[in-house]
Amino acid sequence: EIHPLTEDEKINIKYCQEKTCKFLFPYSQVEQETRANIHIRLYTQLARSLNRILVLSNVGNSKIRACSLYPFDFYYDLKAFQEDYPGIRFVTQNEFFQWTKERKIQPIAQHSQMIQDGLNKPFSSGQSMTMRVNESSKFGSKRKKSVCIDKFNINITNYKQFHTGISKLDREAMLKLVTNTLKIPSITGEYEAIMILDTSPAEIFPNITKVIPYSPYIIEESKKIVNKLMPYIAVHWRMERGQSELMPKCANKLVKTLKNVQNQYGIKNVYLATDFPLNGGNPQSLTFHNISSFHKKAIEILGLDGRFINSSDHIKFDTWISMDAFSQIKNDPKYETEFKGAGIHGILDKIVCINAKYFLRSPKGCGRKSSTFTKAISIERQKLKDQHDLINIDSFW
Repeated sequence: EIHPLTEDEKINIKYCQEKTCKFLFPYSQVEQETRANIHIRLYTQLARSLNRILVLSNVGNSKIRACSLYPFDFYYDLKAFQEDYPGIRFVTQNEFFQWTKERKIQPIAQHSQMIQDGLNKPFSSGQSMTMRVNESSKFGSKRKKSVCIDKFNINITNYKQFHTGISKLDREAMLKLVTNTLKIPSITGEYEAIMILDTSPAEIFPNITKVIPYSPYIIEESKKIVNKLMPYIAVHWRMERGQSELMPKCANKLVKTLKNVQNQYGIKNVYLATDFPLNGGNPQSLTFHNISSFHKKAIEILGLDGRFINSSDHIKFDTWISMDAFSQIKNDPKYETEFKGAGIHGILDKIVCINAKYFLRSPKGCGRKSSTFTKAISIERQKLKDQHDLINIDSFW
């Protein structure tokens, strides 16, 4: 006999096209956008191996996590992402939220936390050399609220922790361990949602190099700048982690290098991407906390505070602010926090740097020696080099 569908089965069909829903929701990434972009695409492998629908977290302030304010497509091109990963099904955080809200019986969920061992801590007895999985204590209401999973009407009945161990991580083996562990159903059947808190800065699954494509809106904004400035030199200066007392010296060295490059190649325009808060808000890096008088002096030397110190060295720097990027939404109160700190303009900076005729990055002492952001720029420039006749991939100033 055919049983009529229950209310919840009807709701499931609406959101999952099946009577039972099976979601995988990596709802919080510890890293900023360039690295978080890598983490999210690695989770497509887990979604595939578990045959689950991947829930795409909100974004904002250079983060990908449930606590953020804007939908996934504020940063990314959902359609292109889907085309790049044809075997994976996606839903947005909002669709997942609506599903949990409409359900008559709370969906049963499992919670997993990904932990990188040996991080900034000496080896402690609780940390194993090799990867492992532990049962973990449940999150209280305060902890749930801090990571925003209290928003979703789900019943988490099981908590696990996956540890990378502190020996060299075998990513294939880690994916297998996580897959096999998460395949085990609860007493009442399969978990309808698996929630993942990713607190591991290291990527724990096999590498996927294909970047999640950015939103057409951001691409459009960057094209405007590229077309206006071409040919131009792009400079990426992430002051964070540089030695603050060296900043003025670094600024002078940058000016000198730029003069040489300009003279050698006859390129006048210069675009600066930096984590210094050019618009008086917060730094464009969430981890850049101490802005000293040295940092301010460096900005003064570059003439970015509007007072050119030495007119013979006068190089006009353009930035996302001087180019009036995102003018349609920049002053909208809804996006105020996004433009005051790290965020969408960081993605724009990255694309503008990728397309520059010449690209300069900060040398040792002047900033972060190796950043995923700079590495991502260099990788893309390598691909474009011949096609766009770029002068270099990257050079230190």
